[in-house]
Amino acid sequence: MAKKLLLVATLIVAAVIALTQLNQPETVLSADLPNHPSQNQSDDIKQYSYKDILNNDEFKLGMQQAVENNDIELAKTLQEKAIEIAVAANLPATEVSLISGDNGLRFMQFLASRQIFVKKFQQHYLSFQDIQQLKLDYPEAQDLFERSDNLIETRDSQIHALAEQLAGERGDVELYLQLAKEQWIARQ
Repeated sequence: MAKKLLLVATLIVAAVIALTQLNQPETVLSADLPNHPSQNQSDDIKQYSYKDILNNDEFKLGMQQAVENNDIELAKTLQEKAIEIAVAANLPATEVSLISGDNGLRFMQFLASRQIFVKKFQQHYLSFQDIQQLKLDYPEAQDLFERSDNLIETRDSQIHALAEQLAGERGDVELYLQLAKEQWIARQ
């Protein structure tokens, strides 16, 4: 529960910082200068979107935790905070609606599942673990499966080529595969 409160507090602080940046007053001197960039205020004000909220590290980690633990209450709490921040940042109603309601919650969980797949894929990739179970656990990342398989195939080809180099004319490549893996990892 303490982690949830800390996460919520962090999200609120991030929203206050974002709002503070949005409401920075222009200085009179710079506005009076001819052809100063502040003459065009729309260039100075950074446009925020719902993506900025969803890409916040604390939010992403929290939603990933909610998805992994099947914690719907945490996911809903994060969604509520995201909506509060979106409203406080004066995001357009169309963007607020993207993260609202059951569809918004499913969208956030979908993104978190994909992020978890990517994170776990990286771990599996570097430790030479099979990813078939990951594919079953995170079908939301289906469009990433082919690329993941290609990366593994390329990795394995590189390791095999390195093992062949290490074996040289001795010929027994299989004896050098572990050493090739170790050297490949060291290069990463």
